[in-house]
Amino acid sequence: MSNLRIRSFVMNKITRGLSILPLAATLVLSQGCALKPKPSELEALERLRASPSAAAALKLKSARAKTAAGLVKSSDELLKRSQDKWRSSDLDESTDAALMGRAKLMHAIALADQDAGEQRIRQADDDLNDVADEQASVQKDLDAVNEAIGLLNQTAQAKEEQKSIEAQMEADRKLSADKSDTAEKVSAAELALKTADTVQASTYAKAEYTAAADTLARAQAELQQGNFRAAQMSADIARKKAEDAVAAAQPIYAEKTKADDNRARADMLTREASTIAGVEVRRDARGALQRIVLMIPADQLFTKKQTMITPGRDAMLDPIATLMKKKEYMNYPVQIVGFADARGSSSSLLALTLARAQSVQTGLMSRGVDSKRVMATGQGGAEQVASGKDRSRNNRIEIIFLYQ
Repeated sequence: MSNLRIRSFVMNKITRGLSILPLAATLVLSQGCALKPKPSELEALERLRASPSAAAALKLKSARAKTAAGLVKSSDELLKRSQDKWRSSDLDESTDAALMGRAKLMHAIALADQDAGEQRIRQADDDLNDVADEQASVQKDLDAVNEAIGLLNQTAQAKEEQKSIEAQMEADRKLSADKSDTAEKVSAAELALKTADTVQASTYAKAEYTAAADTLARAQAELQQGNFRAAQMSADIARKKAEDAVAAAQPIYAEKTKADDNRARADMLTREASTIAGVEVRRDARGALQRIVLMIPADQLFTKKQTMITPGRDAMLDPIATLMKKKEYMNYPVQIVGFADARGSSSSLLALTLARAQSVQTGLMSRGVDSKRVMATGQGGAEQVASGKDRSRNNRIEIIFLYQ
């Protein structure tokens, strides 16, 4: 059996041995209520989890196995959370969890693909060693033939036979070398395409990725047919197109991953801030800048028109300072903005709100918050949030975490 047939037989066995680990998703409908349409992000995560690629990530036996298994487990937990949130009609939370779960599962699949690529390279090395052994055997036979010919009488017939044998041996060596070179180039193209998969080039560089995949398929067919020169050219083109796909998709994939991470971290900060007693939390955007706002009524910190925090009321700054110092949020700049009811002169209101913001800034800094992260400003009677009987709500301190 030739090396090419052996290699095909082994690859078929490996492919048939793969199993798909299905992940059942159970929908529970409350009595008399209908679920909202399932988010597309959740459906995409469920499809990816049920794919053979996800199953393969759990079957690694290399040093990456523990990391891949951990990523799949984390993704499964996020999948369950996304499904639970969808069933409870919390589509935003469901979408966020699904995006995070998909990112982790794609990471695990990329590790599995990397293992598979390395295995193919090792197989290619084994094939090359086999070819080298064949060449050595051919050379040994050729040497034996030459020795036998040297013992023959130098007749015309013996010379013709020698020429014929040498020509056949040369043709065999050339064929073996062409086959080895072609197999190596096809393997390099396959690895380049797997690398493109790790940055989702099929989505972010679709034209380049499709061209690479089609050209690689042609190279594999030409190799099977023994058309080595054409297969080498096709493999070189496929590898170049796959590399172009990686170059095009890499920045988009990195930006998408960064955005997903930022959203997940902002979600976590919002949840933690919402547990602080006496604080109202909201999220909004101003241009490209995203904001998580912690609003504290002024009367929880200050007495009447005072600008210094009333003794005994500064304890509510403790959980806020603890939150600001957590390593997950250390890179978030923070604004402390004072606001007041619009009644009164604008200059006095600006002075009052600035002084109160600075008092809060000082309180946070005394609790270990880095002063370089914090900026205090006063907005006076700007940005009124209430009127009539609720005008007192305009007297407030806003602690704003900024991110993109």
